[in-house]
Amino acid sequence: MRVAVCCKGVPVDPMLESVQIIDGDIQYKDTEYYINEVDTYALEAAIALKAAYKTETVALTVGPLRAQEVLYIAIAKGIDQVIRIDGETSLPELIAGGLIPTLIELAPQLILVGVQSEDWMGGEVGVYLAQALNMGMAFAVVEICELTETHVRIKKEIGGGRKAELRLKLPAILCVQTGIQPLRYLSAMKRQKARNAPIKSGGKLDREGIKQMISGMLAYNIKEVSLPSKEGHAEMITGERQERVKKVLEIIGNAV
Repeated sequence: MRVAVCCKGVPVDPMLESVQIIDGDIQYKDTEYYINEVDTYALEAAIALKAAYKTETVALTVGPLRAQEVLYIAIAKGIDQVIRIDGETSLPELIAGGLIPTLIELAPQLILVGVQSEDWMGGEVGVYLAQALNMGMAFAVVEICELTETHVRIKKEIGGGRKAELRLKLPAILCVQTGIQPLRYLSAMKRQKARNAPIKSGGKLDREGIKQMISGMLAYNIKEVSLPSKEGHAEMITGERQERVKKVLEIIGNAV
């Protein structure tokens, strides 16, 4: 049985100057990447399945060469094989579209995706994959209870602190939540050793082909990225007590 994990590289502390809008897409110039935090939990869930059910594990990412740091982390954690689809995008539609051809070729019984990306603050990739691959999907998965040749039994959040237990036929997609497995510490030696492992190429991101893959994709363009406007400010009032009281009263008087 094969388990695929979709991991995303997100920029390390991006400055506004590093953000570029290219063809309606957010891209980052001269910015290092690290693994999306929730995807780290997806990796840990895959490793737990490997230990419990002897599954084969594969990690995939869509990104430029510097996004390979994501895959080095996957190797260091114990993932069997890693694949990078070459391309640079922040749009979840394009990321999902870039993953689809490789996932079709791999034909995994289970696909794990983080429930949300840090830079986009959304969780659309798993939904797009489920639609395109015609697979069942569970969102906000907090526990994988059982995995057989035909189905997976999981627990997922349903709001209000409650959980639901579901049984999905395979193949299936699980959008996993933080805390599904504890995160293990990776030593510097393990991470350095992982850099010697081969990374397979999954081809290039085909933007035009992706537009034809899922109906309704890319029905918008990003025009601009800016810092939030300042709507208020804080003022430190100094001086003697009487001076501070007088100043406070003046501020209140001006406000009303």
